[in-house]
Amino acid sequence: MEKDLEVFGACADQTRLRVLLLLTQGELCVCELVEVLEMPQGKISRHLGVLKRAGLVHDRREGVWIYYALSKPDTSLKQQLYKYLNSQAAALAAEDLQRLQKLAKAGQICCPRPVNGVARQAACR
Repeated sequence: MEKDLEVFGACADQTRLRVLLLLTQGELCVCELVEVLEMPQGKISRHLGVLKRAGLVHDRREGVWIYYALSKPDTSLKQQLYKYLNSQAAALAAEDLQRLQKLAKAGQICCPRPVNGVARQAACR
């Protein structure tokens, strides 16, 4: 029950829900989330920490970049949450998803890997 309470607590914030909705599209790095959500890196990192402690996201490091993705749905609660997020992502995070696509096409996201076939330029500050 403690783990379920942690999941509910992690979802009880608009920014964390926006992050989860963006991650339904695939792995993203912190700098991408900062650009898309237009929030300071420290704030995004704190929210990612809450999501990670709740077991909703996992990370991996590649050079100077840290990438986040949704964790495997290892409980029925997470399965239901991910099902909800996947069904609602387009409606609830439309502006964020559009901003992500726009930044990727403009090469203004700092991770030099392609998103949907669009190469990006390194632009980290």
